[in-house]
Amino acid sequence: MSEILSPEQASRLIDACPIPMLVLDTEGVIRACNPSFTALVGKSQATELAGQSASTLINQPLGTLLGAGTQVSWTGADAQLHHLEVHRSNTGGDDPLEILYYINITRQVTLEQSQQALREELREHTLTDSVTGLLNQRGVMLALEPQVARSRRYNSPISVVTLDVFSTRNDDTLRKQVAQQLKEQLRWADLVGCDDKQSFVLVLPETGQEAALQLAEKVHGQLVEFAEHTFPEETLSAFYGVTGWRRTDSAVTLLKRAKLALQQARAEQDSHPVAL
Repeated sequence: MSEILSPEQASRLIDACPIPMLVLDTEGVIRACNPSFTALVGKSQATELAGQSASTLINQPLGTLLGAGTQVSWTGADAQLHHLEVHRSNTGGDDPLEILYYINITRQVTLEQSQQALREELREHTLTDSVTGLLNQRGVMLALEPQVARSRRYNSPISVVTLDVFSTRNDDTLRKQVAQQLKEQLRWADLVGCDDKQSFVLVLPETGQEAALQLAEKVHGQLVEFAEHTFPEETLSAFYGVTGWRRTDSAVTLLKRAKLALQQARAEQDSHPVAL
């Protein structure tokens, strides 16, 4: 059975609450705040709040705390950045008041940001695609750069083939199967990877553009044959972009041109390799 608190007891209870609280009337005008809120924003700012509202504070920093969002960031009087979760409740009764509670979730947000930063760092240091096991975009670039440097030094050819494979069962299993087919069809010196858009990338050292075009045609025939035997009820489409190294190329420009060739093949819906 609950007991009714006297106004003095209720006031002391609010003042003792460690959670910052802001009290507004039905018009959205600030009526009061507790000491925890004063500690959050600073005494000088807290004393100016009475009679203010979200509309009068819209162009002031304190207006952030009165926004409609459920989370806000605030640099407090301690010069520390606080992440706050905003909760609202209504007292009801003849003269209802809206109470805003500011729950400090700084530790939670900081932990989430640290975990995300760690995931990004691990991703940047990972050289293989998690689905296919092939070199990922970063791995392809690291492998391609010395190959391009070698071509520049010895004036030897190198080509890049990019390809996309689609079917009505586009899934990780299909990507794994195509990756395995590509690895089985290429020479030991060739590299197979995939970029950040899940296109496959073939790096072919000592291979000119014409030979790369012929290889792409061969790969296409073998992929079609593989699809017919493995999942005959599905329709497989594949598009290829091919380019050969030029004296002015870096690894970046070589791969970029191969991707442009692939984009052109996809736009034209041409299953024959497009060379640029």
